[in-house]
Amino acid sequence: MKKAAKIWRIVLSLIVVILYSVVWQLPVGGENYNLISAWIQALQAGDYMHFWLGSSAGPTLAFCHILGTIAALLYVVRLILMLLKKEVHALDLASRAMVFLCLIACIQAANAYEGVHGTELNSEQAELMPLLFVSIASLFEYVGFRFLDEWYEQMAAYREVKRQERAAKLRRKQALYFPGRYPKELGILIWENFRSSMKDGVLLILGGIFTAIFLIVAFGVFLSSGNIPQVPGIPEWILKLQGIFTSSTVMIIFLCILLMYNLISNYTKVRNREYRTFLILGIRTRTIYLLFAVEFGISMVLSAILGILAGGGLYSVLREALQGRIVLPSFFSSYVIGWGGIAFLLTLIFSTMLNQENILRMGNSTVLYEEKEAETVPSAVWRRVIMGLVLLDVAATWYTSEAWSENKGSYLFVVLGVFLILTGVMVRSVKKARLNPKKYIKDVLWNKEWRYRFKKNRWSIYVMTVVHICVLSFAGIPLISGMITPSAEAQLPYDIVSMAYDQDMDRVEAVMEEYDVKTQIYPMVRVNSVRGNSSLEDERMVSMEQGQYIGISEDTYRALKEALGKTPENLDLKDGEIHTVYQQNVSMPARNLDYSGSRTGNYLRFGQPLLYYSVDRRHEIYTGHEEVGRERDILTGVLGEGEQEHLVVFSDEEFERGYESVRKKNEENMPVLLEQGEAAWEEYMVQNEDNLTDGPTNLILWEVPKGQYEDVVSALSFLEEEHPIDRLFDERVGNLYPKDEMIGKVKESNVRDLTTQAVAAALVFVFGLFQIYSKTQSEAGTMQEQDLFLIRLGMKGKERRKLMHRQIHRPFWISAAAGILIETVFALLTFEVRSYQTEDMLRYTAAAAVFTILYYLIWEIWLTVMERKIWKEAGNGK
Repeated sequence: MKKAAKIWRIVLSLIVVILYSVVWQLPVGGENYNLISAWIQALQAGDYMHFWLGSSAGPTLAFCHILGTIAALLYVVRLILMLLKKEVHALDLASRAMVFLCLIACIQAANAYEGVHGTELNSEQAELMPLLFVSIASLFEYVGFRFLDEWYEQMAAYREVKRQERAAKLRRKQALYFPGRYPKELGILIWENFRSSMKDGVLLILGGIFTAIFLIVAFGVFLSSGNIPQVPGIPEWILKLQGIFTSSTVMIIFLCILLMYNLISNYTKVRNREYRTFLILGIRTRTIYLLFAVEFGISMVLSAILGILAGGGLYSVLREALQGRIVLPSFFSSYVIGWGGIAFLLTLIFSTMLNQENILRMGNSTVLYEEKEAETVPSAVWRRVIMGLVLLDVAATWYTSEAWSENKGSYLFVVLGVFLILTGVMVRSVKKARLNPKKYIKDVLWNKEWRYRFKKNRWSIYVMTVVHICVLSFAGIPLISGMITPSAEAQLPYDIVSMAYDQDMDRVEAVMEEYDVKTQIYPMVRVNSVRGNSSLEDERMVSMEQGQYIGISEDTYRALKEALGKTPENLDLKDGEIHTVYQQNVSMPARNLDYSGSRTGNYLRFGQPLLYYSVDRRHEIYTGHEEVGRERDILTGVLGEGEQEHLVVFSDEEFERGYESVRKKNEENMPVLLEQGEAAWEEYMVQNEDNLTDGPTNLILWEVPKGQYEDVVSALSFLEEEHPIDRLFDERVGNLYPKDEMIGKVKESNVRDLTTQAVAAALVFVFGLFQIYSKTQSEAGTMQEQDLFLIRLGMKGKERRKLMHRQIHRPFWISAAAGILIETVFALLTFEVRSYQTEDMLRYTAAAAVFTILYYLIWEIWLTVMERKIWKEAGNGK
């Protein structure tokens, strides 16, 4: 069997190398390249990064390519060493980790591509899907080898038991004689035994249903259907919910695998105790495996059917809500039930394979009361702690980097780092307890529990820690920051903010004279970025409404600051340098002006977004700018829901050149636009890589008495009505922002964001409660047996209750301390990247303290309820 395991490993490693080198292809510039041909093309291009800029995902795909190359090379080296009958454990871990990282990078690249309206699965994402099968091949290589290897060891141990049994063959022959047919009473006994364990099976089915619902919705609506375009009529909460799903899919799939692993592990352990009695009574091993296969198979089929039906119902509700606004595939299409079903099946297979040791043990345990052996405790301490701290540092660096600020992927490094640190700290705790015999004896019952159940305690604490990280940091930071958002009125310092063309200024000035209101007029231009125009076509089509900002000069920046009584920074900008004022509240995540897939800099142009342009002229049309300074402040107001209308400050000289260019274009082409309308605009764009006009050039801030407010807004309505082209790229960006209207939009946006984040946090929270419930229930029998044993030893009820309380609650509070530590670290990192002021930090800290206390209070109540239940079932509640 050892030989079969090695052959399996060699064959699967070879398959992984072939899949990576030949089958897996990367889409660049309308062509597909495998790993080798991509290197050839990139080297022939003379500039490795320039070759990848033919894709909108840019260096993200290059990063995938490099990771894939490293993974393939590591597997080649492993393959050679295996053929030479040598093994390096670190190399095994590195190769599998590289496959996983490459998979994550490709998911990021796929999310950088934008789905075309009306399509079920955009072609770019489809072309990256083969990597899923590469990762599955790598997974099967590992679990298959482990299965065959452990099967050999299990069977060797089993044969040793049988050899010992043959030494007493004559004595046992009568007791173990099997006539070839089980008595009818055995079937009744098996059924009654199954009924007595029904609640464990129900728990397993509920976990499967929960997992299937998420995967159907996630893969059906938010992944396989491509990005939902921001077209008129799409509810904002749908877009926000999609953002949560797409950014946290990997994390929640990881949690689903943990859930299924724990549920299957708990179920197999509970059933193993029952099957052990059957084995001693003479039931054959194959019968035990058959019984488990039937029970487990029926449970999973039921959970799959019920989960898919429930997920399909939820999907149909969402599809109906979007009917007429976006075309989503039918529930019975391969993209919904197909990908969701495959994801559920893979999650189930992976979770079952991780439990193969427990499953194999079912048919080999022939002793009713096995001697409990201490679980293996690792030896290394500081190596794990240091490696964990390095991973946390990588996560913090990623989270605070300008190009990837607040990226959810950084939490993957957090959960890996926490596992290593937790292992090191627990090992240190066990070793320290051994060195102090008096202290060890004084608290021997807990120390025995800590020592003999090391792996189980570590896994339980880790799972709870991951849940705390997801609730308190992953979803908690956006939720808490939304809770401390200032009032909408405080985010809008002026009664009206408007933008006007030079050709409209006569009418605007007439309104000023008629109502005699106080105004401030500043020169401005529209500024847009590359991301607003990215696709994989030869001529890039606009796919995301992003990148419309207000460009101003240094003089205007100083004037806006002084008008509100604020002190401006001394900028002294040069050509090619910008200073950005992000006009957003404390709940908005930090981001760059140009957050495209390339992330190589702020590529900006003066004017409005382009509907298309030639790929080879991208950096001629969009000029790279270095952001030498940034701040979060509100000088005109949180407009366009806080995602647009940021202030981009240029040097006076560079701004003047762009300003005069836009004014000249508007002056030449405005008569044509007014005369011929949108048809002239479209014809102009067909003939030129430019727009017919490029947006307003006057920023006007109005302070209007309350009695005249409605009349002034009505008089200025022509700024919106006569320039519908200006809203072609994004309906949230306009030329007129009345304060009352914006207050309603800001409040609606805040409530929507809070609700969405609360739903995400509640989803993970419920998952955690369900996870711990299943774990505690699986251990209830052991705790009750322990309690009975301690009663017979004469231990008082108070001491026994104290021990049970510690066994249930102490692992939780260890995880709670880790969760608070990670929450604190990421809160401080968020303060940095969002440029929080002192008052913002204080309000956030107060809200976070209340939220964390309530969160852990609910946990404590939940654990106390389960503790009382187990205590009563042990007979102590009478």
